[in-house]
Amino acid sequence: MAAAAMDETISDNDQKSASLSTGYFLLAVVVLTLAAAGVGFVLGQQLLLRGAGTEAAEQAKPAGYLGERLKMESSKLRPLTPIVTNLAGSSSTWIRIEASLVFDVVPDDADALVARITEDIVAFLRTVPIERIQGASGFQHLSEDLNDRVRARSDGNVREIIIQGLIVE
Repeated sequence: MAAAAMDETISDNDQKSASLSTGYFLLAVVVLTLAAAGVGFVLGQQLLLRGAGTEAAEQAKPAGYLGERLKMESSKLRPLTPIVTNLAGSSSTWIRIEASLVFDVVPDDADALVARITEDIVAFLRTVPIERIQGASGFQHLSEDLNDRVRARSDGNVREIIIQGLIVE
C-alpha cells in the first residue's frame, strides 16, 4: 500500500511538472510572437517612410534622363544616308551602317559637314577588319572609334554618332 501511495504522489508531481513546462512553453511562444509582430511593425514603418522619401526624390530629378548637362531638348539630330562599304581584308565582306549625328548647335554648313563625316566614316570602315568588330565589345569599340572621328572631323560641333542599324555580311 505504501508503494501504491508513493506511485500516486510521483505521478501527481509528474503531471504538475508537465503542466508547468507546457505553461512556460506557451508563455514563450506568446512572448516571441508579440516580439516578432513588434519588430515587423517597426520595420514596416521605416520602409513606408523611406518610400515617401523616394517619391520626393523622383519628383526632384532633372527633366533630362542623364541630368541637365546631357539633355537632348536643345540637341539636333541629323540622319546620315545609309553607309555601305567593304571591310578590310576581303572584297566579299561588307558592312551597312544606319546612323544619326547629334549636334549641340547645327552649323550653317551642316550638309557639307554631314557629307565630310560620311566620307570619313567610309574611309575608316575600309580599314577595319571584320575581326575587330565582332561581338558586343567589338561593336562598342567601333562606336567609340566612330565617335572620336566624328568629333574630330566636326571640330566639336557633333556631340555623338548614334548607330541605329548595323549589318555585316
